[in-house]
Amino acid sequence: MKVHAAFAGVLAGLGLAVGLAGCGGGPSAQQPAGVQSANPAQVARQFAQCVRDHGDPSFPDPTIDAQGNPEFPDGLQKPAPDSAVMQACGSLLNQLQGQNRSNQGPDPAAMRTFARCMRDHGISDWPDPDAQGYFHFPPELSNFKASPRWPQIRATWDGPCRRFNPQGHVWSA
Repeated sequence: MKVHAAFAGVLAGLGLAVGLAGCGGGPSAQQPAGVQSANPAQVARQFAQCVRDHGDPSFPDPTIDAQGNPEFPDGLQKPAPDSAVMQACGSLLNQLQGQNRSNQGPDPAAMRTFARCMRDHGISDWPDPDAQGYFHFPPELSNFKASPRWPQIRATWDGPCRRFNPQGHVWSA
């Protein structure tokens, strides 16, 4: 299961300029015209290496699913926004998230049905998505994979609600 913008799966389906190497390309870096995006697995590995190089030597490489999408372990914590790691690598993450949103997006009707199912099966505070299909999670659900409620959420998500979200993706704003 991949969760967009909840960090663990936020890197699924992401692209980045091929010319961007390592952790370079600060906030003002832009993709040159005509440059193709790198594949998502390569980009995720680049991000992971950047995080390791800048202060978290145990940060894992992603695993790659059957569709070539990178996934990080459940519950993986995003470094603090003001940390040296995010100062060095945050622009990569921002670019990756922006590329992801422009490359593929949610089906608003499917996400509404999924949200209703989650609530109907015990996750009463699961929000409805906005008109574009993006979720605006309340604080108690903003990092639900690291929450003590994750086993209940996952059981509901993978169980009765899976048919409404077969790819296992949610997008958050």
